[in-house]
Amino acid sequence: MLLRIAIYVTFFLAVSHGATLPYHDNAHSVEDGDKSGGKRTKDPGYVRMPVSRQKFKSKGKSKRGWHWGLPPDPDDIPPALEPKRPFQPTHSTSPTRPPQTPWPSATQSTLLSATSTAQPPTVHRRAAERRWGWSSLEELGGIAYIIQLDIGTPPQKVRVFVDTGSYELWVNPRCSTSASDALCQTFGNYFPSKSNSALHIGGNFAVTYGTGAVRGSYWSDVMSIAMLQIPQVQFAVAADSNYTFAGILGLGYTYPYSIPYPSVLNLMVSQKMISAPIFSLGLGGDGDGFSEIIFGGVNRWKFAGPLVPVSIWPPVRDQDPRWVQYWVNVTSVGLTTPNEAGKLYTPREGFAMPTLIDTGSTLSYIREDLVAVIGQQFNAEIDLQGNYFVDCKYRDMPGTVDFGFNNGAMVINVRYKDFIYQLYPGRCMLGVQPADYGSTNYVLGDTFIRGAYLVFDQQSDIVWMNQYYNCGDGVVTVGQTPRDTKNVFGAC
Repeated sequence: MLLRIAIYVTFFLAVSHGATLPYHDNAHSVEDGDKSGGKRTKDPGYVRMPVSRQKFKSKGKSKRGWHWGLPPDPDDIPPALEPKRPFQPTHSTSPTRPPQTPWPSATQSTLLSATSTAQPPTVHRRAAERRWGWSSLEELGGIAYIIQLDIGTPPQKVRVFVDTGSYELWVNPRCSTSASDALCQTFGNYFPSKSNSALHIGGNFAVTYGTGAVRGSYWSDVMSIAMLQIPQVQFAVAADSNYTFAGILGLGYTYPYSIPYPSVLNLMVSQKMISAPIFSLGLGGDGDGFSEIIFGGVNRWKFAGPLVPVSIWPPVRDQDPRWVQYWVNVTSVGLTTPNEAGKLYTPREGFAMPTLIDTGSTLSYIREDLVAVIGQQFNAEIDLQGNYFVDCKYRDMPGTVDFGFNNGAMVINVRYKDFIYQLYPGRCMLGVQPADYGSTNYVLGDTFIRGAYLVFDQQSDIVWMNQYYNCGDGVVTVGQTPRDTKNVFGAC
């Protein structure tokens, strides 16, 4: 995936490109938390998250199941991506794959009781009949969006980034080598030794980042998420990491594509908690204080009219099966300035820009020529690294940056306030930045997603979308039949 997260540390942010996982003299066990030492790294401006998978080294299966094995060798460090090309995804050519846990039976699944701390939108059906799960998301200053998990028996609270640009769940970053030790500590840790239901699966998990890396091993445990309790969820527990200060919940395409075991979304379906691998996302405006995710449902009070189907493009069948993503075709880019008609910066016909929708990317990354012309409208300044900075005053002005799909059938108008990213008071970045030189790996990150209500539909290979509004709450189940999301009309 192409995940970039800007990290705001106190009142200063420095841009850094490229990093390697530091060497540690002592192995760091997942049972030990963050007790071991390690050389402290500098705070980066961006943590560019997983861009390559490392070779899996499973221990094999015995009569007792997967071997537990020893903690990963601290010398077995995945290499960092070359600083000049941090966005180009690479793929492992290893035929080996991570070990897998069996798909639990539907009778093992249960819904959380009414005493759950989550407060869902108003519903008009009994909980036993509900086929969706709701959770609020915590906004981290426009940087990323966070969901709480309760893992193990008794439950241990862990907060992770929600990421549509990756496909696995992992927890327990090493805080001592993260961009912000203090912030990392607030996200919680999972200790398998403290859970009566933990099972060590085996195999090695390793991912390289544009700035840093993470590695660990696979475990299985009971997990509560979005009002649902799922047994036997397989996920990775980090033994070592660098720069990243929180774990990640990947919500991309998984089984049977990128991994051979069922993901959290797959398990929700197999346990009949939701009807199909579908989830909806409403991040809301920057700083509005309301963001949500709904698995198996749509909140019809977050948009007006019908949701427009935007097909995954290139189609799933044409994508690398090891790296299937939510690519969509952007067919226009424009700007609506205060008191003026909208301007189009792309041809009215024939323009195509396949772009990944990625909640894990703070900013959006598109063609450099488009960034340049948009930057001119904001009198942007370019630093030595090629980053576009603008005056923060634009955040308080009316106006939108406009992204079109389906040849203009759907246009998402993103408010300046949601589009221009404030690094810290008085320092703002343009919401779109140039993709790496020569790269066509374009990304629509949070600076786009805040303007849209999105439904990620793996059943029909569609991202349904409309303009985001917030006029109340009311959830409708989707996925009972293919493409039934088309029947949901927004109430705003």
